[in-house]
Amino acid sequence: MKKIFLLSTAFALVLSFQACQTADKKSATTKDSVAGDTNMVNGNHATGAESTESGVDEAGATFLRKAAIGGIMEVEAAKIAQKNAKSAEVKDFAAKMLTDHTKANTELKALAVNKKVITPDALPADDQIHLDEMKKMTGTAFDKHYMVMMVTDHEKTVALFKLGMQNRDQAIKSWAGNTLSVIESHDEMAKKIVTNMK
Repeated sequence: MKKIFLLSTAFALVLSFQACQTADKKSATTKDSVAGDTNMVNGNHATGAESTESGVDEAGATFLRKAAIGGIMEVEAAKIAQKNAKSAEVKDFAAKMLTDHTKANTELKALAVNKKVITPDALPADDQIHLDEMKKMTGTAFDKHYMVMMVTDHEKTVALFKLGMQNRDQAIKSWAGNTLSVIESHDEMAKKIVTNMK
C-alpha cells in the first residue's frame, strides 16, 4: 500500500513539475516576442556558459533579428508582386527576390540557431499592415509602389549588412559579407527599374 502511495505521489510531483516548466516556457516565449529579451534560447533564459559559448554580442543578436524581419518582408512582398504586378520586369524582379531571400533566410535561421539567438518568424504589426494594403493594389500603381519600396528597403538593408560585417563574430561577419553582395545587386536592379518607370 505504501509503495502505491509513494508511486502516485512521485507521479503527481513529476506532472506538476512539467506543468510548471511548460507554463514558464510559454510566459518566457511571450516575453521574448514582446520585450525583445536577448537572453532567450528556445523560450528559456540562457545564462552562464550558454550565452558566452555562442560568442554573440548584443550587436550581433540585434543584427540577426533585424535581418530576419527584413528577409521575411522581402519574401512576402515578392509573393504579392508575383500576383499583383503588371510589368513582366517587375514580376521577374519579384521572382529573383523570392529565390535569393528565401535562400538567405534559410542560412540566417541556421546561423541564428547555431549562435543561440531567437529570430522572429513573423513580421511586426506595422509591416504586416503595409503588406495587407499592398494586396489591395494592382497594375501600374502596384508596380510603382513595390519598386520604390524595394529601393528604400534595399538601401536600408545594405547599411544594416555593412554594420553586420563589422561584428566581432566571424560567422556573422562572413555571412553578412556574402549576402551583402547579393543585396547590393538587388539594389542596383531596383533603381534601374524605377528609373525606367519615370
